[in-house]
Amino acid sequence: MILDLNFEISEDLKLILSSLNELLESKWSTKKLRAVMEGNKSYTEELWKEIVKLDILPYLSTLSLKDNVIINEFIGRKLLPGIVVSSIVAARGIKSKDILNRLYSGEVKIAISDSNFVPSADEADYIVIGNRLIQRRDCTIRTFNSLDNSMKISKVDRIEKHEDIEVNNAEVALSLASQMVGSGEEVLSMSIKYSKERIAFGKPIGSYQAIKHRVVNDAIDVELARSLILEAAENIKYVWIAKDLANKKIPKVLLSGIQVHGGIGFTDDLDIHLHLRRALTLSKLYNSKVDISEFLQAI
Repeated sequence: MILDLNFEISEDLKLILSSLNELLESKWSTKKLRAVMEGNKSYTEELWKEIVKLDILPYLSTLSLKDNVIINEFIGRKLLPGIVVSSIVAARGIKSKDILNRLYSGEVKIAISDSNFVPSADEADYIVIGNRLIQRRDCTIRTFNSLDNSMKISKVDRIEKHEDIEVNNAEVALSLASQMVGSGEEVLSMSIKYSKERIAFGKPIGSYQAIKHRVVNDAIDVELARSLILEAAENIKYVWIAKDLANKKIPKVLLSGIQVHGGIGFTDDLDIHLHLRRALTLSKLYNSKVDISEFLQAI
């Protein structure tokens, strides 16, 4: 995180973030993410079992929305595999106790979307579209080679039966926006570090105005998106504007991070493109619900 949030988060949240960080430092890496993108699903299963053992899923459903935002920011920075991300988001958005209990125990994994184009549906036991809960066996899915192959997009159709469940789509959208901001924060941190360490013409590149202004503008964009998300956690009517802002600002920050790193930024050696692939994928979900009339006041 760009700002130090220790002053505004509870001791319980600090503890869960510390435990989650310890788990991911030992069990997860972007090297494993690359292997997942190439088809190795064993790393996903290993991580899923550890996430379930940590009991973070039931914890997410009891948190304040603000605390949920902060945890999802952290998850966004760590780039977990798509079906794990989707199941974590579902743990907060779904309000059906029966399916949640199965999710908490690790018995099922859930893919979630607002349309019949669903990331990670090919790895899910259940698929949630809007407020419809669909067992994978009760539909046909066609999976596509996708921008982020750790959460491939599938088209879900020929739904034979479904169950209507309660889903808070606003909370789902806010979780996704928070993860996008986490990616923005991670790449911005990489850019700041690189601009201090990379020497050109005898000086750190961060001392040159072109780089300095770019990084400052990126920091402003990340904090604008993050501030609106935190406001939406307190006032849910701002969720769709917050998601829309994240959709617009965060991919630009990630592209800017590539520019700051120069030629190496375009290579697979760095993780920036992984964050860009993830953010662009998440930006296509829950992205068309802004109703400006809700914010208009009569003169």
